Amino acid sequence: MGHSAPYRRSLDTITTCLVAVAIGCADSADSGEEGTSAASTTTSGESTNTNSLTASTVTTSSNLTTTSGLTTSSNVTSVTGSTGAAGNGGGDGMTTTAGSTGVGGMTSTDVVTSSATTTAGTGTTGAGGATGAGGSGGSGGTPNDCPVVPPLSGGQEHCVAEQKGDVGNGYAWEIWQEGSVSCMTVYGEEAAFGASWSNTEDFLARVGLNFNQTQTHTQIGNIYAEFAETKTEEGGGLTYIGIYGWTVDPLIEYYILEDWGATKPAGTASDGTPRTHRGTIDVDGATYDVYTKFREDKPAITGDSEDFEQYFSIRQTARQCGRVSVSEHFSKWEELGLPLGKFHEAKWLLEAQNNSGSIEFTTATVVVE
Repeated sequence: MGHSAPYRRSLDTITTCLVAVAIGCADSADSGEEGTSAASTTTSGESTNTNSLTASTVTTSSNLTTTSGLTTSSNVTSVTGSTGAAGNGGGDGMTTTAGSTGVGGMTSTDVVTSSATTTAGTGTTGAGGATGAGGSGGSGGTPNDCPVVPPLSGGQEHCVAEQKGDVGNGYAWEIWQEGSVSCMTVYGEEAAFGASWSNTEDFLARVGLNFNQTQTHTQIGNIYAEFAETKTEEGGGLTYIGIYGWTVDPLIEYYILEDWGATKPAGTASDGTPRTHRGTIDVDGATYDVYTKFREDKPAITGDSEDFEQYFSIRQTARQCGRVSVSEHFSKWEELGLPLGKFHEAKWLLEAQNNSGSIEFTTATVVVE
């Protein structure tokens, strides 16, 4: 665009035109006002488009100097998700944002307007831009409250069936299996252990506390446990993860199952025969289904061919970490009419039947208080 010399005018005339600029106020050579011209005053490099307006080197004088058509474009939009800021009044310039026309204000050197326009000079507060619409948030994944704990290393591996030993700090380990050879690794850090198995018929690996078969759970004290684990499983079958043990007088094998594999244990045993549902109990903020199963002529801690009852607390929703109030399960079983005897053990268990897989307990404790 070409250049024309700036003209001086009265302050009232300039103000009137700026206010009316949106409706096309223009200078007229016939208006009779001082120093007017048919051409609007512009400066070098002034350009206007739908996105920005730049006016450079506007000269300040004792009278007000403006540029013709100095307006922000109606097409300037605020950035999605951000709020247009209101113009700053009383500072060095008039601030306008999307869709605003600044009125009044003294111009100064290097006036630059853009999608967020700022002009120099003492000015009137410009109107704030419209609030941009925020983007929609993505859908969240399923939360996992378990701590991220690196896997343990080292340890001692045991693969021979029907072995047992001491871990230290009061903990003991035991392995039992039928079918192909499977192994467990004892890390020596409380009850933490790992295990792997392949096409096993039945495999039990466990670490926890041994008792001397002379005390009931109430005589022992309050038993609780904590754990965090990760696992794999292939081939179907059943995988049990939880607290396990035996009592004598009566002979009871018990399970408190916190996690499992692809098949949730419930009212049918691994041999296809039914378990008896005895009701539900609430422990640690979750609901457990309680089942019993009578076993005949099966291996037990007292011999290879024994009759005994099995008790199960099966959490309705599986979890891979948390605290288990073990003694509370015992008390609520007794309230359901399921007696317990004198305790042989309370241990963290991995039991697998007719499948392959692995497990790592990165945290495992069993505590009496």
